[in-house]
Amino acid sequence: MTTSDGVRLSLLESGKGPALLLLPGWSQSAAMFRHQLDGLADSHRVIALDWRGHGESEKVVFGYRLSRFAMDLQEVLRGCDLESVAVLGHSMGNAVLWCHWEMFGRDRVNRLIIAEQPPALLSRPEWTDLEKELAGCLCDADELMQNCAAIRGPDGAGFRSEFVSGMLTERVSREDRSFIVGENLLVPSTAAAHLLFETSVADWRDVIRRIDLPTLICAGEASVVPFASQRWIRDQIAGARLEAFSAEEGGSHFMFWEAPGHFNRVVGEFLEGALPPRDP
Repeated sequence: MTTSDGVRLSLLESGKGPALLLLPGWSQSAAMFRHQLDGLADSHRVIALDWRGHGESEKVVFGYRLSRFAMDLQEVLRGCDLESVAVLGHSMGNAVLWCHWEMFGRDRVNRLIIAEQPPALLSRPEWTDLEKELAGCLCDADELMQNCAAIRGPDGAGFRSEFVSGMLTERVSREDRSFIVGENLLVPSTAAAHLLFETSVADWRDVIRRIDLPTLICAGEASVVPFASQRWIRDQIAGARLEAFSAEEGGSHFMFWEAPGHFNRVVGEFLEGALPPRDP
């Protein structure tokens, strides 16, 4: 489909039934949801989006900010005629989803699945250690600027390869690791750096507190994302369910890839309203 500002976006689709829209994370692609496009297609119409500049979507030089991505999401919902849809965000995909919630609320969305995104990535000097842990902070301002500069630098591809590989467990094969890194490198370096900055400086805690949709949170116990921050999200949303993925089964930042059986089962049960009330 083509956005209102003229950008061609690519989507992958499989299955029939109630719609589930999948939103990839920073420098990731729709193709990385291959296990969900296959494993959930028996019961759902599964649609995975490539953000602008990502995967097979058009590589433009504008619009790499969360507000534009949220508008792209709204236009995808309209363009695919999705009136009442469950939306699953991974990593940065949730930052876009929270931005969309702030802008559009319940319009066209009836359920949320949040996988692996802290409420606030960037720590502030005035915050206590507990506040930083609950917010899920992963870097300070100096480290963020250094990472963005490294992405734009002469060895940006090497830095991004190490950056992404550090979010996977040793269970991931060399072939799969190469595929995941390769999808990341499809995003132009300038766009990747800009989006990392955009995603890191946002603080979504006030937005999360106002969410009132049925919500499932999927969190990896071996992830770089502090588990306490995912508990915090659960505690802010009435009736939200938190599902933990152990280190032994591949509960990394990419648990939807490393533990697809567990991930698809829990997502399917949540969508069917059959997930038992159990929280870690």
